Amino acid sequence: MAGASREAAVLSDVRLWASRWSLRLPAVALALLVLAWVTRDAALTVIGAVLVAEDPLQPAEVLVVSMANGAADAIEVGRLYREGYGREIVVPTWRSEPVDAAVRALGVPHLGATELATAVLEHSGVPRDAVHVLPGSVDGTETEVAAVAAFARERQPVSLMVVTARSHAARAKWLLRRALPSGTQVMVRSPRDDAFEASSWWHSRDEAREAMAEYLRWINTLLGDLWR
Repeated sequence: MAGASREAAVLSDVRLWASRWSLRLPAVALALLVLAWVTRDAALTVIGAVLVAEDPLQPAEVLVVSMANGAADAIEVGRLYREGYGREIVVPTWRSEPVDAAVRALGVPHLGATELATAVLEHSGVPRDAVHVLPGSVDGTETEVAAVAAFARERQPVSLMVVTARSHAARAKWLLRRALPSGTQVMVRSPRDDAFEASSWWHSRDEAREAMAEYLRWINTLLGDLWR
């Protein structure tokens, strides 16, 4: 009987606890929803800021045009060169796409990504002998970093500044610091008119799409470039 009484008492306590929490849970859930709503901008800003790296602007021995956004990156590098922030420029060779040859076959004037970047530099007033187009071909940030690292190991520049899309910058810097010779200082910048902003990316469909894609690229990078 005593055991039955204890079980009944325990069951009564459990029912009382459940009854109390059944009344509290909606209030707790509502409070959490309100907190999430109030802090959403701060949380989303952190999510965007993780993707961005922007080093202080200072002169570098070599400026690198990333193919992440070739034309915009080349325009920025042309500006930096004219402003005296670098003496030499490196341009990776982006792989040729089948559509490039198809467009040219139609007789339509068309420049591939690397040709467009070098043309932008030339029309920005950069002397041809200051531009070095790297051999081989790249198809993404990992292969681009590998090509730049090979150049750095051969030439041993004291400092190197890579201009890339703002949403790519943190990942590019993370890869560069692991691939470049220890004696080469690496800086990463983005074009000053790059549209991606950590504090507002979720207001733009294009920027939101880019942020989500970059997080997938981070996962791929950390897992060892599964797409290669």
